[in-house]
Amino acid sequence: MKGKEKVFAYGMLLILAFLFACHSVKGQKVQRSEYYAVLPFWESPYLPFKGACPITKEKALKRIHLQLDYDTENRVVFSHVKMGEHYKDFEGFFGHLYINAPLTKVSYDAKKEVHSFFDRFGNQISVMGNVYRKIYQKDDYGRNTRLTFEDKNGDPAEDLFGNRVYDWQHEKDGSIIETRKNRTGALTALRGDFQLMRTRMMFGQGGYFSLLQNIDDNGNIIPTESGATTLNYYYDTLGRFSRWEVYDASGKATSGPSHTAGEQNTFYDYDLKDIIFFDDQGLPAVHWSGAERWHFETDTFGNRTSLTYQNNAQKPMHANNGFAQIRFHWSKDGRFLLAQEYYDEEGNKTRHKALGIHSIVYFRDERGLITAIKYEDEKGNPQSRADNGVFSVEYEYDVKGALVSRKRFDKNGSVIKG
Repeated sequence: MKGKEKVFAYGMLLILAFLFACHSVKGQKVQRSEYYAVLPFWESPYLPFKGACPITKEKALKRIHLQLDYDTENRVVFSHVKMGEHYKDFEGFFGHLYINAPLTKVSYDAKKEVHSFFDRFGNQISVMGNVYRKIYQKDDYGRNTRLTFEDKNGDPAEDLFGNRVYDWQHEKDGSIIETRKNRTGALTALRGDFQLMRTRMMFGQGGYFSLLQNIDDNGNIIPTESGATTLNYYYDTLGRFSRWEVYDASGKATSGPSHTAGEQNTFYDYDLKDIIFFDDQGLPAVHWSGAERWHFETDTFGNRTSLTYQNNAQKPMHANNGFAQIRFHWSKDGRFLLAQEYYDEEGNKTRHKALGIHSIVYFRDERGLITAIKYEDEKGNPQSRADNGVFSVEYEYDVKGALVSRKRFDKNGSVIKG
């Protein structure tokens, strides 16, 4: 082989090695990728990842999307939440119960699945407070049987709802019994305050939970404080959560812990448009948020630009915190939240009752990192929050974009500890 040919061949080997490295981490080679326009809702972390509204890679380049990468054994090894080519932060009413970071890496061992979390710069981070890793234990069939959490030091941690451990028992009829326990070992309610303590779950079409029942130690159906025993879930053909219904022990519709007997979702294009709440007669009901309907507006990227609390006539109504609408303002490329504001039923500027402010303004550097958060009243004047007295928040980062410090200040410029 001549000199130029050797150089060319060596260069090609380097390129191939680089491409292979880009598609594998610690031996996890990416066999294929899937793209979804929507991160749907589901009820339990038993199911780690799920997407709705499959789209092409070309469409994904123009909007917020979920990318799931699979290895040669058809296991998810990477979960990416992106806006086009860029990783997307969770902000502005955008987030998910169980997909917790812009990038999640999944490693597998014998009967174990470990999730690690990364920001959009590739720095490993903690989510849901101090959860640095999720660890799934599996049985001989590869089914999830337990989920625990670790902090950065490898010590036990709790999720968003104060759960330290989830246990899953697989029944012969195909159902799964879930129990959740906190740091003291006590049973905890579904999602913190949904009253269902020990739950039996069934899968339906598309691999989603279709049925959730509140049960005792012996598997008998028992009512919650509200009288509910059973929740039915429905998804559309694209995998979006479309409806749920609440029933009592006799199979009659009843109000659940959210003060409704269910909800119906509607969509525009890919994105959620309305959530309509109803009672046990199918009539409009006031949700525990204080509204009968939630109405969303969305930009071309998939960012929610407003949430309006409405009555059944689709007119704005004041909800529990004294405002009828939140407006979200995004950067032109759709990547970053710049501000959010509160408005009343007439469309006038108003204040969030609990926070005591009209707007939250986010200041960013050239990397899009938040350097400061400030609060304003209706006239654009600086305003302290009513709930904690915070006047502003300042952030510092290292050269890799990792957070170094976060400081909260009162109106006098003094640091607020905690």
